[in-house]
Amino acid sequence: MRVAVTGSAGQVGARLVSHLSPSHEVRGFDLRLAQATTILDVGAPETIDMLRGFGVIYHLAAAISVPESVEQPSLYVRSNIVGTVNVLEAARKGDARVVFVSSAAVYGEPKTSPIPETHPRAPTSPYGQTKATGEDFARLYHQLYGLDVSIVRPFNIYSEDLKPDNPYAGVIAIFLRNARQGRALEVHGDGGQTRDFVHVSDVVRFLERVGSRKGTGEVYNCGTGTVTSILALAELVRGRFGPHIALTYGPPRAGDIRHGIADISKARSIGYEPQMTLAEWIRATPLS
Repeated sequence: MRVAVTGSAGQVGARLVSHLSPSHEVRGFDLRLAQATTILDVGAPETIDMLRGFGVIYHLAAAISVPESVEQPSLYVRSNIVGTVNVLEAARKGDARVVFVSSAAVYGEPKTSPIPETHPRAPTSPYGQTKATGEDFARLYHQLYGLDVSIVRPFNIYSEDLKPDNPYAGVIAIFLRNARQGRALEVHGDGGQTRDFVHVSDVVRFLERVGSRKGTGEVYNCGTGTVTSILALAELVRGRFGPHIALTYGPPRAGDIRHGIADISKARSIGYEPQMTLAEWIRATPLS
């Protein structure tokens, strides 16, 4: 089968291309060059023609930083809403299946934990709002045109490919970089924020599983169901690198939620089971 992966230069997209390539004809699309990748801005109109002729489209291309979205919301509208509609339109015209990779950010500050897919959406950032709007368009395309589409909401993804030098990098990447340099780990707020950190390999396997099923607009969480506070994460890192690594505290980040743990019962009902734990991964992470 011919498979397209948008966002193929990202940490999930690149792994997905590699994972699917042995059994499918895979073509990636991204603004950056990567394995089997064609340069494409999904927010541009030519996306509709370039993505035709594929059996399945995994749509991961997106601007993904909460802080950056607060600073530049219009960038996120173009990338995450216009880009998603272009992909859906390409799939409609080409009769392709779509797996839309959304985000747990659509939930906003949860009222229950763990968070089921039925939890009300109340994004607290432009990033989360654009992902929620992308979901709405995906479901609308299923309702109006019968598009074969599924939606996956990953929680906090981590991998060996984390880029700590990006000013909007995730907390794991920044903590590991600072620890390797002997610098303090800065905690935003009091450190009591909780997250569900899921390894990229588990996300990729779940995306493949969802992409093999007929899509009816269903939504699936992708996480581990395991609670990790930011302070607990810092202690895991200090346990690996040594107690000489100091902790400092800074102001909370705009747009960040307090808690975010996935209810993965629905994902488990179609055969998903996370394999990697954060503690196991950090214990094996290189010291330099």
